[in-house]
Amino acid sequence: MRTRIRRGVAVALTVSALTFTAACGGDAYEKGGDSVSQGPDKAAEKPAATPLTAAQMKAGILEAKDLPAGWKAENAPSSDDQAKAGKAECQPLAQLMSDKIDGATMGGNQEFANADGTSLLAQQIFTMPGTGAADFVKSVETAVGACATFTMVQDGQPVPVKAAALPTAKAGESSTGVRLTMEIPELKMKIESDVLIAQQSTGVMRLAYVPMNGEGHKAFDDLAKRGGDKFVKAAQS
Repeated sequence: MRTRIRRGVAVALTVSALTFTAACGGDAYEKGGDSVSQGPDKAAEKPAATPLTAAQMKAGILEAKDLPAGWKAENAPSSDDQAKAGKAECQPLAQLMSDKIDGATMGGNQEFANADGTSLLAQQIFTMPGTGAADFVKSVETAVGACATFTMVQDGQPVPVKAAALPTAKAGESSTGVRLTMEIPELKMKIESDVLIAQQSTGVMRLAYVPMNGEGHKAFDDLAKRGGDKFVKAAQS
């Protein structure tokens, strides 16, 4: 039988179309941009920018031609799935595993699979009012420091999650990398998802990469830079 794992379970399931054939066989974060030297107080003093438009959010989404050879686009079914963390301080990380973000207007959303189906990539862009986008990135950084392990509840089922800061490509005015590790008991499988969260103006990009083997993690920096560059260019247009 085929088992579908929704994006809410892996933004670790950031790939809502993520499908596996199961039974039947078949560390420190980095910030980008000038806001690193200015600090959060200076960023908060900037005048509030207008929300990203739907066109900007769409323009920031990768296409197969933007990725290394062999990647192909897949449909990303719409969903209102929202995960909840067992501890309030870990909720920003659960939000990363949700199809909708509290307080955000959701924009472009695309998923990809590599040629042999052993790695998956999901990108989503959304916009938040006021300083919400920068605050969102900061909340994720804070949660990673406080939640090395936590329990996420989705569809009434508790799922243990490990979170660790992940050095990766810089993007936008602020950004951070996170590695989320989850055990999927029904598949007897461990899933590690590398995630880049980047902010430019009032926009946020969430880019998640799920390799099916440890060697695949090496590709993330390149994929993160490609996604971050396109998102920032669109947000600035």
